[in-house]
Amino acid sequence: MMSKFLTLALRAAFVVGLASLAVGSADSPVVQIAALLNSPTPTPTNTFTPTRVPTFTATPTNTFTSTPTLTLTLTAIPTRTRTPTPTPTINPNLRVARVPVLMYHSISIPPPDADAVRLDLSVLPQAFDEQMAFLIYNGYRTIRAADLAESLLFGAPLPEKAIVLTFDDGYADAYETAFPILKKYGMTATFYVITQFVETKKSGYLTWQQLQEMANAGMEIGSHSVDHPDLRGKTIAYQNTQLAGSKQMIEARLPGVTVKTFCYPSGRYDLTTIAVLRLSGYLSAFTEIQGVRQTNEDIFEMRRVRVRGSYTLTDYAYWLNWFTTSGR
Repeated sequence: MMSKFLTLALRAAFVVGLASLAVGSADSPVVQIAALLNSPTPTPTNTFTPTRVPTFTATPTNTFTSTPTLTLTLTAIPTRTRTPTPTPTINPNLRVARVPVLMYHSISIPPPDADAVRLDLSVLPQAFDEQMAFLIYNGYRTIRAADLAESLLFGAPLPEKAIVLTFDDGYADAYETAFPILKKYGMTATFYVITQFVETKKSGYLTWQQLQEMANAGMEIGSHSVDHPDLRGKTIAYQNTQLAGSKQMIEARLPGVTVKTFCYPSGRYDLTTIAVLRLSGYLSAFTEIQGVRQTNEDIFEMRRVRVRGSYTLTDYAYWLNWFTTSGR
């Protein structure tokens, strides 16, 4: 009898000791162990020895401390490995066209005192005629810059071996020399004009009357700004005058003409320029970046291939072939 009383007393003391460590939490493993030990339903055995006390403490300790830690650690790992995966998918709306856009300036015989820049910008009339004949003979079909932009933006079809001819600055020889040769071969082109030079009838540059005739013949007239500035770092108001202002002037002076494309003066622009172009209603803009790979994602940074005044017909054919086959 005394032995049984001593055993019960030890058990009660152990329960009280565990309860004091539970720090008030009903979910605490210590409280759960205490509740288990204090249960009114005793184990049906008459053999109560001191070895039962360590049995109860060892079993729950291993059960309640290790399992939650392992579960949390394992579930965190797969979540992090999945995060970087979305990038490889191809944009279903991406349109790509490998179309050469040739960049010309002046079609003329440069003066004897011409500097290196003028010589580089000037293609001899005879050389230009040979280049156009080469394009026709090799199956190229000219389209306008706006045609290329509309194909990239809206999916309009393009002919096989499409090519765009662009002329920067609006020199008078565009009408006097290039225009007759283009008509001779049944070709089209895009002419980028500096509106202030046209408006003030600056010597050596196109007139509104000449531009109207060219537009009526199927040529595209685009903007090259009001006065050919460096557009980088300029205010929105300034760029709006250069971009929207030049577009509005061309459309006001040339009935039936809608200006759809722009050419950056000397290829210089910034993100503000692109934003103003979008707001002004342009479809695309052309840089001086060399290449033929055109996309709707880079519609305001279209690539071109420069035609240098020093090119022989062999050089011309080589570089055209190199760019088109490389796909740059």
